[in-house]
Amino acid sequence: MNSERFDELMSAVTFAQSGEHESARSILKGKDRVLTAVSDIVFDSSVFSYALNICKRTRSALDILYLTKAELHMDEIRSFVSRAADEGISSIITKKDGCMKQAILDYTAKQRAVIFVVVGTTLELDIECKAGEKSLSEAWKRLKCPLVVVSKGETPSVA
Repeated sequence: MNSERFDELMSAVTFAQSGEHESARSILKGKDRVLTAVSDIVFDSSVFSYALNICKRTRSALDILYLTKAELHMDEIRSFVSRAADEGISSIITKKDGCMKQAILDYTAKQRAVIFVVVGTTLELDIECKAGEKSLSEAWKRLKCPLVVVSKGETPSVA
């Protein structure tokens, strides 16, 4: 991501957090999706509250990238999608398996409207990724939007 785009996104975040939602939306210029990436291996449902809060502030839709082989948490994810719908936020779920970083890169390359990627922990980013993948590390540096890592203790409540 170039520094100009990064500055735009951080300005939008600042406006959204201070309650200036219209200013934040005008800065985002048509970008209208938040991607939340979760996995069976390190599943933390509190990441959804953070993502929902961002979606409400920016009037964005929510994309859920679920890295799974066995769909262990599908009921919890469906319950969250229902909660988001009650808040007026549309959601879609995409199931993948393999390397989390690569799945995020592939998703954001196809869905250019993603303004943020939200994950629960940095541990999740390396799930199923092979050590020493230089090409992936280089590609990761070119992620086109900010990555937000939420730890359980820092998740805000949704107002």
